Amino acid sequence: MASPTVPTAPSPSPSPAFKYAPDAIIMPALKVGALTGASGLFFGGVIAVARGTPTVALFAAGTGMNCAALGTTFTAVRSTMLRALRDPQRTTDFTPQEKVYISGASGAITGLTAGLVLRGRSNALPGFLVWGLLGLSGQYAYNYADAAHTSNVLASQTAEPQPSLTDKLFRSKWNPIKKLTDVEYEGMLEAKLLAVDAELAITNEQIAELEVEQRKMAEEKREENK
Repeated sequence: MASPTVPTAPSPSPSPAFKYAPDAIIMPALKVGALTGASGLFFGGVIAVARGTPTVALFAAGTGMNCAALGTTFTAVRSTMLRALRDPQRTTDFTPQEKVYISGASGAITGLTAGLVLRGRSNALPGFLVWGLLGLSGQYAYNYADAAHTSNVLASQTAEPQPSLTDKLFRSKWNPIKKLTDVEYEGMLEAKLLAVDAELAITNEQIAELEVEQRKMAEEKREENK
């Protein structure tokens, strides 16, 4: 006799918070950190040489490490906040104002963390304020540039094409030679065709009148011969 089967409870579906892999935050943050670290290494070396610092390599390495830490932390915090604050029921992206707030908060957290870890407690509040303002102003400047670029692209798509220098020269009132557009050329051809049709119609009428006169003259001659 077969034993009765016990129904198994369905496994709970993962919540929306767990559908993102950690690599989606860590890898972009590491890439930004590598880029900012390389920039800090280069500019740190340039500043050390300009100042005449005896330990150029050490100064450049320290600057590169600080820039790498700041870039990695800011990108990781910002990406985490964007994913944590995203509403699953919302179909649109964050507004520019919301992105400014998120970038400002990310910069403040980054400055606070970097100030505590790298500089000590006394630099926590200045780092919080400075990097918060940098995050706000940087995101605001990006939003402004992006909106200006978008408006320029839309304006270029809807605006009429500007005439070239050759077209301006041909259309000048001082130039005896005129360059016709396709529409103007079509209109000129249609006007000529209408003129030819009118001349043909007049010629046909004249031919018909001559034929009538010839028939009349032929009839008159026949009557005279009778």
